[in-house]
Amino acid sequence: MGLKEDAKQKLQEAYEKALITPDATCQHKDFIDFVIDNTHLTYKYILFTAILSKATDESINALCLQKGSTLPGAYDARTVCHNVIVKFEMETLEKAMGGSNEPFLNKPARFPELSKDNAVRRGNDKMILDSLCDNLPTIETSEDAYECLVYLLTKLIAIRDEKNSITRFSIPDFANLPSKLMTFIERALEHSYEGEVLTLLVAGIYHLRYNRPTDVVEVHPVNQSGASSREISDLDVYADGKLISSNELKDKDYEETDVRHAADKVLTSGGNRMLFIEGPRASATGDFITDIQNEYSSRNFMLRIIAYQLFFASNVGSLETVDCEEFVRFILQTARDTKFKEETITYLDDLAKEIFGLTR
Repeated sequence: MGLKEDAKQKLQEAYEKALITPDATCQHKDFIDFVIDNTHLTYKYILFTAILSKATDESINALCLQKGSTLPGAYDARTVCHNVIVKFEMETLEKAMGGSNEPFLNKPARFPELSKDNAVRRGNDKMILDSLCDNLPTIETSEDAYECLVYLLTKLIAIRDEKNSITRFSIPDFANLPSKLMTFIERALEHSYEGEVLTLLVAGIYHLRYNRPTDVVEVHPVNQSGASSREISDLDVYADGKLISSNELKDKDYEETDVRHAADKVLTSGGNRMLFIEGPRASATGDFITDIQNEYSSRNFMLRIIAYQLFFASNVGSLETVDCEEFVRFILQTARDTKFKEETITYLDDLAKEIFGLTR
């Protein structure tokens, strides 16, 4: 077997050991903790790949990223990562590291090998790179690397299980009232968390409206791009694979160009409607709303800029079933899957305990 097949087998073996030894440790624990507990996603995959590959074949050089490296022990780290680790991390570890599809396409992994001379942002990113360069060569044997691998997996299993626990709760049936849901929404919107709260609340309402197995409410990371190959707006709703709703959400001041950019993106993608929903902190800079709505209407495109109060009151007021437990579960799971801030998740979780009587 080749390195890829051997690595799959070694990874499964180490995972099974990690499951029965959750208190496993290794002599490189502090180094692994530093990289995994940090925020740079690509370096986490680089570390995982290096340790797994070294545990599988002692002759490989853990600093190498490409087979074309001139260092002795060069190997194709990208193949091991993309063909072995990515699928395992997605399915078995349930995106415990962050769920990247092709981490070795990112800039830090596009060098022949890890080196302190590699171009990287100063500060935290540079510290992680330096740590990898200093510590990976100290993992000299397959046995040592295997211990590191088992320890790394115990960390990721713990992260996975902790993530799952947030959606295991119950809310009493007597809380399933429109008034309770509106109270939760109004209280939640007292804080913005950079627009994340508004996005999650709107998503939760759409989830209650469109809850068939063929319906998808797709949320994209706030203030980020490229979260999905089919991302159109901040929040897109699909029924049977067809785009039925696009929503741009703003909880801060905005300009005409913000509205136009969002609407044009939906138009270009084949959509014929968009809601631009203002949060409590949103305000238009200039008097353009009526004109821009009329302009897009003349192009057979429905654009409406509406206040959050109108959106929530009209939707909650017409819901067939008010299921607050499902609403909270969806927004917490979505926040996790979309990598929203931990503070946002904790804030909404605490509020659900207060208003809905959520218990675990």
